[in-house]
Amino acid sequence: MVDERSSSIAFASEGLFSERQIALPLTIALLVTLACYLTFAHFYDPAAHSDLTNRYIGNSYCQAMISVFVAATLYAALHYLGLHIERYHLQLFNQSTGLRAPLFYVLSSFLSGRRNTDENGLLMALQRWYRNAHSREDFANLSDYLLLLRGQQHQHNFALLNFAIWVLPLLGFIGTVVGITEAIGGLEQVVALSGSPAGGGLSGVLAGLKFAFDTTFIGLVLVIPTMLYGLTLRARAQKLDMYYYEILLNRLFYDSPT
Repeated sequence: MVDERSSSIAFASEGLFSERQIALPLTIALLVTLACYLTFAHFYDPAAHSDLTNRYIGNSYCQAMISVFVAATLYAALHYLGLHIERYHLQLFNQSTGLRAPLFYVLSSFLSGRRNTDENGLLMALQRWYRNAHSREDFANLSDYLLLLRGQQHQHNFALLNFAIWVLPLLGFIGTVVGITEAIGGLEQVVALSGSPAGGGLSGVLAGLKFAFDTTFIGLVLVIPTMLYGLTLRARAQKLDMYYYEILLNRLFYDSPT
């Protein structure tokens, strides 16, 4: 009986695992990042900035890594906003006042890929199946399954953020390999021109090493706040899960079956 109700809950909450909750925030994040990058490329003037700024910002490879970070930041911000809107919507649902969320909340919910029916469908499904529970054990199993279902949803939605956490340092290490390869090429010129001025070869070695160190540095620095995004989202999601559980207890536990 519990397995049948659990599978029915998963089917009813299909919207919680919709690809919309990944595709829509990702599309918005990429479009905004592209617009910011094109604006930056148009107005950026190397002569107006210091050598240190040009060293990192003027490097096209570092610009690509920063763009990945900006996209991850926007994606995380949209999901954080979506979790906040979901909490607000659940508060309205729990109050049973019939109030509607403000237009800003509706728009924010849309941008995060969520729909009001996603949360309503899960809660109403829990209420329906609870009425068919035959024992407190069934109720406890149903409650545990709710938390499991929500945890799987968060893994689903935050998968791209976890990808960014891995890809940023990997891009830095790829830049390290490219830079060292260039440095070795310049070193070969130094050896070949050992009997003559080798300034060009030494410049190539230094440029390659600088590229290697800069890309590694950028990748390692950017991954730190990206990891903080993930921790913040998971903490926020866990609080929301507890609110789901609280609603379940408040609405259903006092009349739970014996």
